[in-house]
Amino acid sequence: MKIAFPTGKGGLDDVVYDRLGRAPTFSIVEVDDSTGDIKDVKVVGNPGYHAGSGAGVKAAQVLGDNGVNVYSGPNPGPNAYAAIQYLGIKVLTGFIGLKVEDAVKKVLDQLHS
Repeated sequence: MKIAFPTGKGGLDDVVYDRLGRAPTFSIVEVDDSTGDIKDVKVVGNPGYHAGSGAGVKAAQVLGDNGVNVYSGPNPGPNAYAAIQYLGIKVLTGFIGLKVEDAVKKVLDQLHS
């Protein structure tokens, strides 16, 4: 399973950013479905960060292009939310300001409760 978080610089030690479309990067954390162990972390740039318009939809495209299963962060705007839903990505909002590593654990707790 791949979980994406909007971040500033990216990585497990970064914090979950407070915006989806205007986040500079996404930290995409691959987790073993059976154990919950982190297998890989990939940091990708967000083309929406500098976009004049459509930042949220551009961000959603990045998530889809990277095979993300779950997005976790701030509430997406209506267009971004529609795009994320269309791509079949589950949305779990919250965890803003938490370290990505800690947010992963909370996402897994929510998914398994």
